[in-house]
Amino acid sequence: MFTGLSQEKMTLNGYVFDIKTKEPLIGANVFEIKSKYGTATNESGYYSLTLPKADALLITISFIGYNTQTLKLKISEFNNFYLIPGIDVGEITVTRYRNENIIRNNETSVIKLQPKQIDKLPNFFGESDIIKALQLAPGIQSGGEGKSELFVRGGSSDQNLILLDGVPLYYVAHFGGFLFVFNTDAVSDINVIKGGFPARFGNKLSSVLEIRMKEGNSKRISFQGTVGLLSSKLLVEGPIIKEKSSFMFSIRKNLIPVFKILDTGTDYNFYDINAKLNYKPTNKDKVILSFYMGNDNVSVKNQLHLNNFKQKDIRANSWGNKLASLNWNHVFSKKMFGNNTCAFVSYNNRNYFNYSLSSDSLSESIENQITSAINDFIFKTDFNWFINPAYNLRFGQLIIYHEFIPNNENYTVRNLDQPEIHLVFNSKESAFETSLYAENNFSFKKFGGNLGARFSSYHVNGQNYFSLEPRILLNYFPSNTFSAKYSYSQMNQYIHMLSYSGVGMPNDYWMPSNKDIEPENSIQNTLGINTIFFEGLLNFSLDFYHKKMKNLLSFKEGESLVGQLENWTTVIENNGEGCSKGVELFLQKPEGKTSGWIGTTLSKSDRYFVNLNNGNPFPHKYDRLLDLSIVVIQELSKGISLSGTWTYGTGYPVTITNERYPGEKGDIFVYDEINSFRMRDYHRLDLGLNIWKKTLWGEQTWTLSIFNVYNRKNPYYYYFNNETINNTEISNGGIVVSGNKGNVHLYQKSLFGFFPSFAYSFKF
Repeated sequence: MFTGLSQEKMTLNGYVFDIKTKEPLIGANVFEIKSKYGTATNESGYYSLTLPKADALLITISFIGYNTQTLKLKISEFNNFYLIPGIDVGEITVTRYRNENIIRNNETSVIKLQPKQIDKLPNFFGESDIIKALQLAPGIQSGGEGKSELFVRGGSSDQNLILLDGVPLYYVAHFGGFLFVFNTDAVSDINVIKGGFPARFGNKLSSVLEIRMKEGNSKRISFQGTVGLLSSKLLVEGPIIKEKSSFMFSIRKNLIPVFKILDTGTDYNFYDINAKLNYKPTNKDKVILSFYMGNDNVSVKNQLHLNNFKQKDIRANSWGNKLASLNWNHVFSKKMFGNNTCAFVSYNNRNYFNYSLSSDSLSESIENQITSAINDFIFKTDFNWFINPAYNLRFGQLIIYHEFIPNNENYTVRNLDQPEIHLVFNSKESAFETSLYAENNFSFKKFGGNLGARFSSYHVNGQNYFSLEPRILLNYFPSNTFSAKYSYSQMNQYIHMLSYSGVGMPNDYWMPSNKDIEPENSIQNTLGINTIFFEGLLNFSLDFYHKKMKNLLSFKEGESLVGQLENWTTVIENNGEGCSKGVELFLQKPEGKTSGWIGTTLSKSDRYFVNLNNGNPFPHKYDRLLDLSIVVIQELSKGISLSGTWTYGTGYPVTITNERYPGEKGDIFVYDEINSFRMRDYHRLDLGLNIWKKTLWGEQTWTLSIFNVYNRKNPYYYYFNNETINNTEISNGGIVVSGNKGNVHLYQKSLFGFFPSFAYSFKF
C-alpha cells in the first residue's frame, strides 16, 4: 500500500464526526483514491494521513451505517469530515475502498458491533444488551442460559479486560447475569479482541472488550428513553457551549418488580448511571470528564409468626462499580496525537445476614456483614505518532495503585440475658503495578504487521514480579480482497477472581498475586484468513487458534471460601495449566436490507492440576465442541425490521455422582471424574420486531420480542432426587393414595421457556 517514499509529502489530519450529533466516529475509514493510501480514525475519532503532494485530493470517507462521502479538497490546518447516518448500498465502488482498509488493517480475531445493530436484535425482557449480542459471535460463549458473561476461547469470565473509555472495570453483570451494566443508548462504539492483542493492552489473558460512551450531542438537546419489563432508561444530551462543550447523562433502573410478579420470593433492584462532559478549549485540545456508577441489591426474607413466637431471617447481597476519569486529548502536530488519563475505579461486594428470634421470654439475634472491595487509582498516557503512510508508532505507560479489601467482617450477637458480643475484623492489602509498551505498525504494498512489546511489573508485600510480553502480528495481502494473518501474544494477569455463589449472588473476591500465588499467564497463536466477496457485500474470516495457560487457580476438592477468607491460599490449587484450541468461521453481511452473520466454532478446552482428578486432564467447565449462531436482520420497509437469532451448542461438561451408599448420617455419594458428564445440547430461536415511526416531536419505536420461540427446555443445571411412587389402597370403602420415595433419578432444571416481551422507546 506504500510506494514512493522519496516523493514530497503533505499530511491530512482531523476528525470524523456524525453530522447530526457531532459525535466522533471510531474506526471510520479515510481513503485517498488517487494514491490508494488510507487510514482509520483512532479511539478519539482522530486520523492522520501522509500523502504525496498534490494540488487536489480525492478523498472517500466511510463508516458502517453511514452514507459514504467522496470529496475533492485541499489540505488545511484541520480537515474534519461529517457523515450522514443511513445506509448507502448502491455505492459498490466506495464499498470496495472501505474494505481495502479492512483487508490491510493489522488486526485479527476482532469483532466490531454498532449499537444500532444491537437494538434491532431480539431481546429479553424488552432490553437490548451488548453482551447478548457478542455471545452470538464465534469464539465467545455465554456459559449458560441468560448469563451476561463472556467466556472467550476457553478462558474464564475474569480473564476479560473490560474497558469503559479506556478504564478497566470488574464485575459487569446485573442480577442473575441477565443484563450487562452498560446502557446501549449511551454507547457509541463496541470492539472485542479475541487474539492478536496489541501491546497497549495487558493484565488479562483471554480478551479485550472496549466500550466507548457517547460524548453528547453538541448541536441540540435531545431526550430518549425506553420503558421495558426488566428496566426503564432515560438519556439526555446536548450542548453547553456551542461547538465547544457538550454533555451526556443516562440512567437506567428497574421500575417494574418483575421478580415479585413472578413470585420468586426475592426482592431486587438495580440501577446504573453514565455521565460525560467534554470541553474543547482549542482545536487541538479536548478535556473529557467521565462518570459511571451502578449497583445491585437483592434480598430474601423469611418470617414466621405463631402466637407470641416470632422468627425472621434476612439474607442480602449488594455489589457495584464506580468509575471517574479525566482525559486530556492533545494534537501535538499533524502527525502526533496524545491522550492522558487519570481515573479512580472501585468495586465492592457486601453480604449481609440477620437472624432474630423472640417470644415472651426470649429475644436473641445474630447479625453478620462481610464486605469485599478493590479500589484502583490509575494514571496512563498513550501516544500515536503517524510517521509516514507506511509506518506509525504507538507507545505509552500505565501506573495503577491497587487497594484490596478482601474481607471486612462485622459480627454481632444479642441476647436478652447476656452481654452483647461484637466482633470486627478488617483486612487490607495494597499493590503497585506499572507497564510500558510500544507498537510498531507498518503497511507496505502487500505486507504489513504490528510488532510490539509490553513490559510490566507488580509489587505486593515485598514480592516483585516482572514480565516482558512480546506481541507479533503479520499480515499478508496479495490482493484487495484477501489477507492471511498470523499473531503471537503473551499475556499476564496479576489479579484473580475467586467465587463461590449461587445463581444471581456474585460473591466474587478479587485477590492479588503474592508469594504463594504467582501471576497467571498465557501464550496464544492465531492464524487467520480474511476475504471479501461480491464487491465487499460479504466478509468472510477463518481463524485457527491455540492457547496455553499457566498458573491457573481452582478450589481444592471439597473446599470453598466459606470461613477461609483470611487464609484463602490454603484452599486453592495453583500452578494449574490450561490448553484451548479451535477453529472459528465468521461470514458477515454488514449492510443492506438483509444483514447479519453466521458464526461457527469448533473447539476443545482442558485443565490440568496435579492434585485434582487424580492428576489427569479434565474438560474446562465451559468446554463446548460445537457452537453455532445464525443472525438475520431484515428491513421489511422503511421503519419496520424483523430479526431472528438461532443458536446451537453441544452440552457443557459437569461433574455428577455415579454411585450411592447408605451411611449412618445419610447417603454417601461417590463422584466420577471431574466434568466427565455432558449436559443436553442447547438450542434456541428468538424473534424480534421493531417498528420505528417519526413524529412531530421526534421518534418512537415499538419492540416486540419472543424469547425461545419453540419452547426448548434447555438445561440450566442438573440435580438428583427421589422419584415418588404412588400406592393406592382401599380403606373404609374409600380409596387412599399415598406417596413413597423411590429410586434416585437425575433431573434437569430449565430456566426460561417461551417468553414474549415488549418495550416502547422514544426520542425527543
